Amino acid sequence: NKPDPANIGAEAPDGRHLRVTAAHVGDGTQRLATLRPGTRVLVEGPDGRRQPGGRTRRKVLLMGAGIGITPIRALLEGLDQDPGEVVVIHRASNREQFVLGAEMFRIATARGARYVTVEGHRVPGRDTWLPATAAHLTDGAALAQLVPDVAERDVFLCGAPAWMEAARRAALACGVPAANIHLERFEY
Repeated sequence: NKPDPANIGAEAPDGRHLRVTAAHVGDGTQRLATLRPGTRVLVEGPDGRRQPGGRTRRKVLLMGAGIGITPIRALLEGLDQDPGEVVVIHRASNREQFVLGAEMFRIATARGARYVTVEGHRVPGRDTWLPATAAHLTDGAALAQLVPDVAERDVFLCGAPAWMEAARRAALACGVPAANIHLERFEY
């Protein structure tokens, strides 16, 4: 019985449970689907600063693309926050690729966070985090339109390396200090 990818993902550990999501990218991740409940596993990483402890400001922007949204989901759930302090930007090429979309919306709504989806294939021939429909904007201008106070926030990024680099550059262009940009680099 295969789980529905729209309903699974990482979440903040509660001391008894640890929930993870993995993309099928090789033999190791494909074997995960054959594990039976109760099987002991060793989980390693990520080793970056993409965790609530890396936070330096009350206001936070969480940006995730593709399977990179799963740790963003855990952050959204785990961050101490008051209404309006957290914005989530969820990026996907098409509607079917919004992994955890409904769940992210429910959690954001319950916690008083703003949840924004950005859909569409990236601008061809340009290193960008934006979809082709936003090709008339610079990466920084688009980010500033979505999150006008982005320079006052910690920014947590997770996604494909080229997308994350483009999102990082956009945050820097908006005045976010490099020390306030937290990213986890992983390849898939």
